[in-house]
Amino acid sequence: MQVTVKGKNTDVSDKLRAHAERKLAKVQRFDDRILTMDVEFSEERNPRVADAHRVEVTLTTKSRLVRAHASAPDPTAAVDRVIDRLKSQIKKLKTRRVDRTQHAEGTKSLAPLLDEPQGGGQPVGPAIVRFKRIEMKPMTPEEAIERMDLLSHDFFLFSNAETEQANVVYRRRSGDYGLIEPET
Repeated sequence: MQVTVKGKNTDVSDKLRAHAERKLAKVQRFDDRILTMDVEFSEERNPRVADAHRVEVTLTTKSRLVRAHASAPDPTAAVDRVIDRLKSQIKKLKTRRVDRTQHAEGTKSLAPLLDEPQGGGQPVGPAIVRFKRIEMKPMTPEEAIERMDLLSHDFFLFSNAETEQANVVYRRRSGDYGLIEPET
């Protein structure tokens, strides 16, 4: 990981530079995808500002930029504050990345939908996290195929105008379309 330390309106001493590099190197423990780290020290010269020393850190990872800034009465305290903010942002991004990969892997082996209740009661199942209600207007299978192509999905649930029942149009591997109708 490449660390660049610079000062804006202030000089960065070697001691402060070493302290910042040593502390910020620990951030890489949380995400090994960090490529570069830019640290900028600045000082507000207004005597009414209590936290005059400001530290801005920009991390460049393989997928995105992570930025954090903090102010404190002295620059070492500002470095400690910005590290806490960076840690929380990196952990949040990493859990999102892990959640998405686990979710994708979870579709290969589906758990049973309902578990047996312990000690009687309601069956325990997965929680519904998103529920969307759409208006299904009756349409022909040809209209459903057009709608499916517009949405770029592999299947489309619709209400058949002729039978007034729910049907599914799906795209086959060969590129043709299939229609699933309920038995009457």
